[in-house]
Amino acid sequence: MKSIKLLAFLILGSAVIAACSNSGNKTNKAATAEIDDVSVAQIIDDLESIPTPTTVELMSMINKLGLAYMFDVTNSLANQENYLSTKQKALNLGVYAADLSYDVAYQKKAETEEYLRCIMTMASDLNISIDADKISDKFENNIDNVDGLIAVVKDVFKESQYILNQTSQTETALLFLIGSWVESAYICVSASDLAANNMEFLKVALSHFEYASTILKYIESRKNNPDFADFYNDFTEIMKQVEVYRNDINNSEKFDSVANVVKKMRNAIV
Repeated sequence: MKSIKLLAFLILGSAVIAACSNSGNKTNKAATAEIDDVSVAQIIDDLESIPTPTTVELMSMINKLGLAYMFDVTNSLANQENYLSTKQKALNLGVYAADLSYDVAYQKKAETEEYLRCIMTMASDLNISIDADKISDKFENNIDNVDGLIAVVKDVFKESQYILNQTSQTETALLFLIGSWVESAYICVSASDLAANNMEFLKVALSHFEYASTILKYIESRKNNPDFADFYNDFTEIMKQVEVYRNDINNSEKFDSVANVVKKMRNAIV
């Protein structure tokens, strides 16, 4: 299975691509570099190598554990009209990408198609221009074929990478990553009651929570930027709670402490 670069998530969502992603054993060479000192492509190449469950792996694990599909956990598509600023759109493009991954994992065809249309529209609003009709047709033709969906995303990736590199939308990429992580974490904590303290689930959840440390490193150089100041504080708090939780993974109260911060962040975004 080949590792797919994170930037492709910005168009179609982390879910579909990451289905066949292999995090590998590469080292995180630039995690501590300031975001202004590296290009979008470098950030993505670095982040994809982090040994953590991808969004779709997280969602697939929730499914494989036999946990019921939660109909009210994803962000309503009706909220799309409420996102007016570039920041709101970039964050919720990430949110909807995670929601798409959840629906793909549970093979919810109607929901998958609806979230795809939403993502295509929001990507266009962010000046990420792709052939929507072509992608939609390919997606529909491969709706029952995961490998086919991945191939479609690869095509989208080639174009989206070029566009983002040319327009230097580094902040957009980072905001998307934040939104995607928060929504994935929110779905995870929402499913925790259904997991009945299943150790396999808790380990996967912990890995996803720990991924916040990498995001925090990229936010750090922008902590005085109004668009990122609150996220810097929230991700700092998340990591404090995760450090405590890591040492006592079966402690439900410590899990709840992480979950409460996640819910706060999610409410502020959607």
